[in-house]
Amino acid sequence: MKKYLIIIGLALLSLSASAQVAFGIKAGFVSSLGFEQDWSSIHFDNLKIKTDQAYGFDAGLMLRVGRRFYGQLEANYHFVTSLNSIGQMVEDSWNGVPTQQELTQQSINVPVMVGVKLFETKNFNLRLMVGPTFNFNIGQKGAIQAEGVDSELRTCSFGLDCGLGMDIWVFSLDARYRLVQPGYAYKVEDMVLNTSPVNSFEIALGWKIFDTTK
Repeated sequence: MKKYLIIIGLALLSLSASAQVAFGIKAGFVSSLGFEQDWSSIHFDNLKIKTDQAYGFDAGLMLRVGRRFYGQLEANYHFVTSLNSIGQMVEDSWNGVPTQQELTQQSINVPVMVGVKLFETKNFNLRLMVGPTFNFNIGQKGAIQAEGVDSELRTCSFGLDCGLGMDIWVFSLDARYRLVQPGYAYKVEDMVLNTSPVNSFEIALGWKIFDTTK
């Protein structure tokens, strides 16, 4: 992990030689993509678990290096609440009223994005971006509680961000799709369950305090 972060940091430093740097703050809203998202891989004998809804927010710092082709590193405080449903098999049929459990997670979210400006004028540009994201867990409340299921909090979850953004004067607006591992790893009878990634959407507004990329 440290080796990858060092490589990423060196790459961004090499790009900064052109002195095309923007630094600012950002905040955004995060939501799951739709409801009734079935974690179909968590379907073991008489147990079925799914996430119904997740929402939260990001707030933090961003550093962009480069002009038309650029790298963007962020460090955000990430808070999300999810509502999970657990169904138990009773007499060969799923019970009609699944148990619902709420889970809250706090983490430091570090997206490492690379992008290109598709269109640019003096005070406006349209951008395309993609890159890995790392969620370092700093706090969690609640977990899937079901008979025969053991859970273990992941120190770091990995994922992928991609999306579109635009800059208008000193402001930036990003809309991203995020695919990331769940914060917990689950086991049933000592067998690790291959849980499905969590799909979410983020829209964030940023303010570039310092900008030499124009």
